[in-house]
Amino acid sequence: MIALGLAPWLQLLLVLARVLSFLTSAPLFNRRQIPALSKIGLGVMLSLIVVVGGGVPVERDFGVFVSAIVLEVATGLAAGLVANWLFASFQMGGALMDQQAGFGMAAIFDPTTFGQVSLLSNLFLSLSLLLFLELNGHHLALLALLRSFAVVPAGSAVLGANWAQVVLAVLAGAMSLTLRLAAPVLAVLAITDITLGMLGRAVPQLNVLMLALPVKAGVALLVLAAVSPLILGVGDAFITRLEALLAYSLGAMSP
Repeated sequence: MIALGLAPWLQLLLVLARVLSFLTSAPLFNRRQIPALSKIGLGVMLSLIVVVGGGVPVERDFGVFVSAIVLEVATGLAAGLVANWLFASFQMGGALMDQQAGFGMAAIFDPTTFGQVSLLSNLFLSLSLLLFLELNGHHLALLALLRSFAVVPAGSAVLGANWAQVVLAVLAGAMSLTLRLAAPVLAVLAITDITLGMLGRAVPQLNVLMLALPVKAGVALLVLAAVSPLILGVGDAFITRLEALLAYSLGAMSP
């Protein structure tokens, strides 16, 4: 049994488990450029707000309390990953364009992920983060996190069939966004490939392989510049659904 006098500290620890796990997986907050101490300070401040508001139950049995901590970590990670999948779709859309336009050979090292990223995928990821900040998405994410304790009380989340349906719905939406972002460039590049193939058959002396790389790269950049307002509109409409997606996912975890 846990001493009754430790209840406020245990409440803080229980809330902090969900908040910090959310901040480590949610978009923007999971960036390595943000110092860990800043994340911890923000997490403690948000946790204190929740604890002062009341309504945080604490089990006095030690084993049950440890299980509640693990469940809170899983809840925070799950909610953060749902939001982060939207931004992964921007990066995947840019990677599809890079693969077709030939920019994939110019991959660079990204110190934030410790992996190789291509040029357009990195550009689209940065663009999604700028849209996120411009639309106050970070405010929406934090508000959704605070309100989640009213929808899903601490230690009572259920990751079952309803949550699996949410995951499938969010993944389908993310793939749809990926294709919508990359579709204009991919369509024009497909036409460019067909044209170059016909040109190679008509003029066999022409080295189409050497000509294709700069032509496809230039065409991709021109199309991207022409449709950039439409791409911004697609990203705007999708990111504004962030709060609804978080509410939907948290609602599926409610007991």
